[in-house]
Amino acid sequence: MSEDEMVALIGGENSMDLIVAAQAVHFFDLTTFYNVAKRVLRKEGGLIAVWVYNDIIISPEIDPIMKRLVDSTLPFRTPIMNLAFDSYKTLPFPFESIGMGSEGKPITLDIPHKLSLKGFLGFLRSWQPAMKAKEQGVELVNEDLITKFEEAWGDENQVKDVYYKAHMIVGKIQEMRCESDDQVSEDSNKDLLLQTEVGRKQERRQPSDEDTRQSKKQNTSEDEGHEAC
Repeated sequence: MSEDEMVALIGGENSMDLIVAAQAVHFFDLTTFYNVAKRVLRKEGGLIAVWVYNDIIISPEIDPIMKRLVDSTLPFRTPIMNLAFDSYKTLPFPFESIGMGSEGKPITLDIPHKLSLKGFLGFLRSWQPAMKAKEQGVELVNEDLITKFEEAWGDENQVKDVYYKAHMIVGKIQEMRCESDDQVSEDSNKDLLLQTEVGRKQERRQPSDEDTRQSKKQNTSEDEGHEAC
């Protein structure tokens, strides 16, 4: 599908108030996605938000085990995965910041959630890095690891309050400066410079207090000289 077809399918140029890509933009063809986003977003007020979570905080007993699992995925991460693991700090984001993160500087959020042991283990088994390792013959989420998580979890029926560590950037279409604006700015700068130069010349023409005293002294001397003659 061409970019023109995508724009038409979405609603046309300058038609969208908000675009959100949650836990997804690092999988996109960024060039195409951003080109289409810039066309369909409203030029005034349109926003684009992208976010990803790359960590989960559960408990002091479980978190160290999870940390070791995350570290073990390093050899199996793809460049796409690294965008997420880097908290979107390396994600290109060609939009103007509105104060909620910017390219290279996403904001960090804690997303509260409730999670059961069954749901947690299901998440681990379907986790992209673990699946990539499995494709290469390495079972990261093995029975030994599952046993450690079960022991650290405690009651298998307990639903825990957890927090996903999320990272988000929100932006808008960058304002374009036209040549006329640049010319006005340039003319204004020239006027300011001219005013400054004129002011300096006027300042140079204004006698200082010392000049006034010297002038009075000279006049007095001349008057005394005339009287002596």
